[in-house]
Amino acid sequence: MVDGGKQLLVTGFLSDDAVLLDLASGKVVTRFDLSESDAVPAEYPGAVVATRDGKRGFVALENGSEVVELDVVAGKVGRKLALLKPSDPVRPSSHPTGMAMSPDGKTLYVALANRDSVAAVDVAEFAVKGYYDARLPGQTYYGAEPEAVALNGDGSRLYVANMGTDSVAVIDTHKLTKGVAAKGMAEPIGFIPTEWLPMGVVFTGGKVYIATGKGSGTGPNGFPQRPTELTKNSPRAKNPFTYIATLLHGSLAGVDAADAEKNMKALTEEALVDNRLRAAEERIPWTGSVAAKDAMGPIKHVIYIIKENRTYDQILGDLAQGGKPVGNGDPSLTMFGADVTPNEHKLALQFGVLDNFYDSGEVSGDGHVWSNAAINSSYNERSWELGYRGKERVYDYEGVVSDGVPLDQGISDADEPGSGYIWGNLAAHGKSLYHFGEFIATVFCTDKRPTGQLVDPKDGPMLEGKSCSQRNEVKPGEKLPEVWGGGVNKWPWAIPLIATNTPTKPELVGHFAPEAPDFDLKVPDQIRVDIFEKHLAGWVADKAAGKDTMPNFVMLRLGNDHTAGTTPGGPTPKSSVADNDLAVGRAVEAISHSPFWDDTAFFILEDDAQAGADHVDAHRSIALVVSKYAPKKADGGAVVDSRFYSTVSVIRTMETLLGLPPMNNNDALSSLIGTLFTGGGDQPAYAADYSNRDNGLIYTANKPKAVGAKESAKMDFRHADKAPTQKLNVILWKDAMGAKPVPAMLTEKRKKSKKKDDDD
Repeated sequence: MVDGGKQLLVTGFLSDDAVLLDLASGKVVTRFDLSESDAVPAEYPGAVVATRDGKRGFVALENGSEVVELDVVAGKVGRKLALLKPSDPVRPSSHPTGMAMSPDGKTLYVALANRDSVAAVDVAEFAVKGYYDARLPGQTYYGAEPEAVALNGDGSRLYVANMGTDSVAVIDTHKLTKGVAAKGMAEPIGFIPTEWLPMGVVFTGGKVYIATGKGSGTGPNGFPQRPTELTKNSPRAKNPFTYIATLLHGSLAGVDAADAEKNMKALTEEALVDNRLRAAEERIPWTGSVAAKDAMGPIKHVIYIIKENRTYDQILGDLAQGGKPVGNGDPSLTMFGADVTPNEHKLALQFGVLDNFYDSGEVSGDGHVWSNAAINSSYNERSWELGYRGKERVYDYEGVVSDGVPLDQGISDADEPGSGYIWGNLAAHGKSLYHFGEFIATVFCTDKRPTGQLVDPKDGPMLEGKSCSQRNEVKPGEKLPEVWGGGVNKWPWAIPLIATNTPTKPELVGHFAPEAPDFDLKVPDQIRVDIFEKHLAGWVADKAAGKDTMPNFVMLRLGNDHTAGTTPGGPTPKSSVADNDLAVGRAVEAISHSPFWDDTAFFILEDDAQAGADHVDAHRSIALVVSKYAPKKADGGAVVDSRFYSTVSVIRTMETLLGLPPMNNNDALSSLIGTLFTGGGDQPAYAADYSNRDNGLIYTANKPKAVGAKESAKMDFRHADKAPTQKLNVILWKDAMGAKPVPAMLTEKRKKSKKKDDDD
């Protein structure tokens, strides 16, 4: 507020500007242009504060790593102050987020979420006086992610909401002397533990109020949600939901500041325990001759397969051996059981069952970040809910933001965490990598421009150097490109061809398969694994010649278990899931029958578990770890490991196998999936189950009158998670379960609006 409360200074997060509004008329008095490049948005101005006299304003440029001074009286943009700005413009920005002005107006405090610190800015000089460290005691890796700041009445205490460590750092502002600033950062005096994802903090009346984004988390989603005292009379609270995002609730806690200071030591210790900083570092317990040969272990290659959106119960709820249940599954919730996913069942029984594994992300928007970074960014945590609830935002994920590729625009990716992705870790430590479809932006010849026209043939070469003008897709019975394995299209739908493929991260440039598409469910996963096998054949040939050219890290995107609903003429849900299952089985079979079986491990997971029900937790999902070093039981039964694991555990285990250090605090301290490498190295090669190819299931198309066909035809299956998930989940249940009543958790009873809903 400025001008005695008559005007309001507001930032345009997606328009790279700030505006001064007249509150009486609602009109814009002044617009401040904060853009610094041709790309808009690029700077993402977020937090804003004004001086007490209302003459100056300060805006944090979240993706620009700067604070900008505004001359409110003259209506001009003033000085810009860089705050730990990266020297390379495409690297993750420092993410200035929350700001607070000291009571005397002399110091501006700015939280830097991507740098685990808070900057203290001298307002008069508009210069950095120094920085405060937001990390926990002994925390050496990135991951505090300070999101918001607040000051007490006299400005002696600064409270910092750390999104990444579920804590509030308590800082004595007097500790930042010139001497301390010259040596490094000032340390907090202690920490207050919080619930999940603290995003806001306010001080008033002697209390620190802490707002979290996810409260105490989720639980089973196999039944309707229970209304609370506050929501029991709300019409929306009476509606049963299964969708994971509706299970997440924020929380607000009030902490007496004086009591917190008295108990600061105990509170800090609780925060340390909560973040596993008191846990011992885990190692893989290689056994027998394997341990004797190499302390690092025999694995030199890791293949990481990312799938889409399934819970444990949906796939493995019916897991059994010899007629007896294996693992903690609920078969009543199994939609794609052993008849549809025989390979995933067979792989789990042979190589190990992980029935207490959880996806770290809730949806694909944050799931793919977690699956590759072992952490999420503050930008992502604040934006994905908006993107998923409606049409306010475009799909800002996997290196594509505001329908542009920041790498090509020469700007930072606002969605990227400060510690980057696993590819950067690999590249920094001399490990080779190769990607098939993940964090790759594909333009298909069948894609339409905003004008409604198809992709211009001049946009780039189609597969095999031909232009899109020759053909846009491969119709049933037509010849498939040789780089896709050749042969003919056996599927009863047309398969779109690639116009261009663009890596969205610098480490992937020159290290990805240009013929491997990203997310488009019209491209069967059989084609994706055909592409992988063609590359594998080259690596095998080189191996025979005495040279190991297979990359240390191979990422394979197999996402068709997402399904395209019951879109007429497209793959049926069971066809899509069976196609995905067979592709996974084929990839493991190919490696296990190659010379790389001795030194290769597979890690297979879902990026999230949003599209189904689970009787344990909405995050619980499937994870498969496959290698010849998997343990065996003496009685021939399946090995079941029910210890808690997460997406981050998978990343940490892969890093450990390849001799990589952790990227951040999460993977540094996560549980390690070491139990599935305690065998004697005598697991036999895997034989894939081809029954769903032979019986034609993977080639089955939806009929025009399939259940939900009309609704599915209007959904977007070209991009990840663009289809309305709740509606799609009901369609998938009805398709898989027939007349079996739809569980209450899958229904959403709403009053029909008189306004036409394009998705209905």
